[in-house]
Amino acid sequence: MTLIEALHFGRQRLQSAGVPDYEYDANALLQFASGKNLSVILGDPGQELMPEAEAAYRACLSRREERVPLQHILGEVCFYGYDFHVREGVLIPRSDTEHLVEHALELAPDRPVRFLDLCTGSGCVGIAFLLERRSGGYEDEGVLTDISPDALSLAKENAALLQAEVTVTESDLYAGLAGQRFDLILSNPPYISAKDMEGLMPEVRLHDPRIALTDEGDGLSFYRRIIEGAEGYLAPGGCVALEIGCDQGAAVTEMLSEKGFREVQCFKDYAGLNRVVAGHL
Repeated sequence: MTLIEALHFGRQRLQSAGVPDYEYDANALLQFASGKNLSVILGDPGQELMPEAEAAYRACLSRREERVPLQHILGEVCFYGYDFHVREGVLIPRSDTEHLVEHALELAPDRPVRFLDLCTGSGCVGIAFLLERRSGGYEDEGVLTDISPDALSLAKENAALLQAEVTVTESDLYAGLAGQRFDLILSNPPYISAKDMEGLMPEVRLHDPRIALTDEGDGLSFYRRIIEGAEGYLAPGGCVALEIGCDQGAAVTEMLSEKGFREVQCFKDYAGLNRVVAGHL
């Protein structure tokens, strides 16, 4: 088949399978399988798709029809302008989480800092924060923690890939960090309640690790633990910044305020939904 025939073929297959954003996904998969960008495909639509590329494309389409996430098929995702490796067993970085990095950069002091990224997963938050700060001339020190061996391995891989000098260590929140202090604590913790899990898209429910999505309770237990323990790990004047679910702003804001945090703020995403809560100790 020609490139343009392959493009239409893929779109139709994914649409019939009920795949969201089927046009975008078919475009991405054809580019991935053929090694040609979309401008080449559209600019020379009569060009034949090589047999090996067609076989790879069909295989990719079959996986996407089974609702394997596009990012897992491609093996990477762009987060905050940086390409991160992704794979099964580790939470796929979402664009919503870029707001956590954005506001952490705004809240960070005008000097080198020591920061902690709890529940780091792929390492996207801590690594992107470090790289952005480094581009601004700051030589920060970052510690990225998780309890998942798969996540820790991938975070180390991404740190090496992006030449981000961070420490990646196994820790159940603060358990492995005795005696350490940080200017900034960041986290995108598991915050989906157990009752909301079944309503998630199959790409998320079946392919993202459950441990990274839910606390198997009301969705707030990690915030309680992070905020309760923060005083023992924050330097004077230090800041906590947390990604939240859109309906958790009031609860997390109250937790921070009750624990003595000041300048507590709830930031919205581009859709106008609550996305990040932060406060200074």
